[in-house]
Amino acid sequence: MAKAERRGNPLGWIVLGFVVGAVAALGVILVVSAGVGFESSGYEEGAEIRTTADDAASAAVSRTPAAQAAPAPVAPEPEKPPVVEAPPAAPKPAPEVDPQMADDAAAAGMTSRTRQ
Repeated sequence: MAKAERRGNPLGWIVLGFVVGAVAALGVILVVSAGVGFESSGYEEGAEIRTTADDAASAAVSRTPAAQAAPAPVAPEPEKPPVVEAPPAAPKPAPEVDPQMADDAAAAGMTSRTRQ
């Protein structure tokens, strides 16, 4: 008689393949992040360029409180004469309401606009 083929569940091989792939991916990430074998990464640091703002920040940090100059005394300002305000302008007369607008407002229920 012929041997019966063994037909098992391939789930074991799928799980084993996933585990091996995950370990291989983590190994590659570890090697790349450690920089092993990548001596020339293509990034070369040039000379540092300092600006006036950098110099001012360095000077401000290194300055001690005793070295700071005392603020100059401020002389009191001479008193100014009081300002006399002009009397308020006369109120403007109420605008005249157009009769057509008053009728439209009253018809729409907006009676507050029709009062003068």
